Amino acid sequence: MIDYKFIGWNNKDGSDKVWGAIYMEDRTNIRPKVLIFWGRRGKKLQTKMDREGWDLDNLIRAKTQKGYNQIDNRHLKTVYPEFQNDLEKTTMWALLKL
Repeated sequence: MIDYKFIGWNNKDGSDKVWGAIYMEDRTNIRPKVLIFWGRRGKKLQTKMDREGWDLDNLIRAKTQKGYNQIDNRHLKTVYPEFQNDLEKTTMWALLKL
């Protein structure tokens, strides 16, 4: 099961993009690894590995100020039905790079 830190969706002015972060390590670890992902909904997601911390929290705050609305798992299936499959593929490649 994927452990989400943040999933945001920006659909203002026709942009239709997702941005988020998922835990790649147990969140009880000190500064666990997170996978940041972004891209247009339904297209190949780009990724970057990072660590949890205040800089990531600031980035999440900046994304919400830019118009990314946080969405939860229940609403995500309505907004982006194939998101789980797209993210699982992206996560698998990120895990192979670790």
